[in-house]
Amino acid sequence: MKIAVLNYSGSVGKTVAAHYLLKPRMPNAAFFSVETINQSASDLGADQVSQLQGKKFGELLEALVLEDDAIIDIGASNIEPFFEAMSRFSDAEQEFDLYVIPVTPDQKAWQESLKTVEALSNIGVQPAKIRLLPNRISSEPTGEIPAVFNYVKKTKKAWIDPNAYLFESDIYGYLAAKRIGFDQLIDDGVDYRTLAKSESDPDKAKDFARMYRWKKLAIPVRNNLNDAFSTLVS
Repeated sequence: MKIAVLNYSGSVGKTVAAHYLLKPRMPNAAFFSVETINQSASDLGADQVSQLQGKKFGELLEALVLEDDAIIDIGASNIEPFFEAMSRFSDAEQEFDLYVIPVTPDQKAWQESLKTVEALSNIGVQPAKIRLLPNRISSEPTGEIPAVFNYVKKTKKAWIDPNAYLFESDIYGYLAAKRIGFDQLIDDGVDYRTLAKSESDPDKAKDFARMYRWKKLAIPVRNNLNDAFSTLVS
């Protein structure tokens, strides 16, 4: 499966979705970052990220021919040249199995997200392949971005499911700073609670207690990612 993650809006979590949601559950997928100025997955600690510019669509097309699975993270700064370059190739929009559009409750962001849906629809992408992914959700997506759900219900130009969304959480910032993934934190086999209680050095005890806190915060978010992926990629 080949999945493009994109949005006309910046700072909606495209790279977070590509790196933390998709890649761990598609371990054999090649990772392409179509970005020139903003954060890419390599900045979060991802390995083997191929970076190129949106106008170099032909190079991406060649690379995709050789891959069974791929994740293509398209930065907002490159989406226009990406679409322009893609238009020069026959049926290029069919090269991707899914187009995932992270969408947040911020009004400008969700409006830009719907603009992205319209752009994909206009070049002939089927609605079932255009998948909106609510991100930075505090409680329940239909209540936080009702306009997006109403748009999909009315136009039927895209897919959205209230079970496929990502929680708002500080854990993403922590993992990015440490350049590690959820599995590295959660499955490290260390009992930080016991270490914190048995440590005589107060500073070390606090460090262990802090690690215990981050691990406990990460577990339900990883569960959320598992559920979102199962629903999104189906």
